[in-house]
Amino acid sequence: MKVEDYKAVRQTGKELTSKIFKFAIKDKDELYYAANILGCYDGRTLVFDSDEEFDTLTEFLIFEKFKQNTTVVRRFYNSNPELTDSEKENMKGILNYHASLFEVKGVDSNKNTIVLVDLLDPDRKEFTLMDIGLSHTSAVGLIFYTRLLPVQDIYMTSGVSFGFENNFKDKLLGIISLAAFKKRNKLTTTELFVLMHKRYHQFGMNIKTV
Repeated sequence: MKVEDYKAVRQTGKELTSKIFKFAIKDKDELYYAANILGCYDGRTLVFDSDEEFDTLTEFLIFEKFKQNTTVVRRFYNSNPELTDSEKENMKGILNYHASLFEVKGVDSNKNTIVLVDLLDPDRKEFTLMDIGLSHTSAVGLIFYTRLLPVQDIYMTSGVSFGFENNFKDKLLGIISLAAFKKRNKLTTTELFVLMHKRYHQFGMNIKTV
């Protein structure tokens, strides 16, 4: 994908996410429930330390399951909204996301791409991610949690990522393994998001996705 096409798709994705969020906040109970899980609801109002925290809540709310059996994204799609062809393309990627903890294995700043390996996949599956920000600031070995969206011939992030230095790799994998052991089952995407969000605030690092 050419960088100009990527920027256009990315912008459409942001606008679509805004539409989905407006659809989501019609249910204030679910909004406050999600915010409380992330620690940005004090019982009366939403409280954010930064714009980043608002973006985190937005993603958490629209992608994960809470009181209802379906995600906001799926309910929005099932409501048959009027979407442009580009929005439909983004919607397909949103519905088929892959969230995990990844490690950067290669960087190509000329193509604005990085090669990721899924640290939670037994076969260590690799993905090629296109991201202007990460491809110019990431180094091999960077660890981060993110949600990959397949669009055309590449993957993009959903926008929110939790970065960690490589020396925390084994610690993070141990934390995830212990949580799954205590549950006696694999973590859900919601549980993984909450766990990585918590650890990000304890020893994570800010990374910029564009």
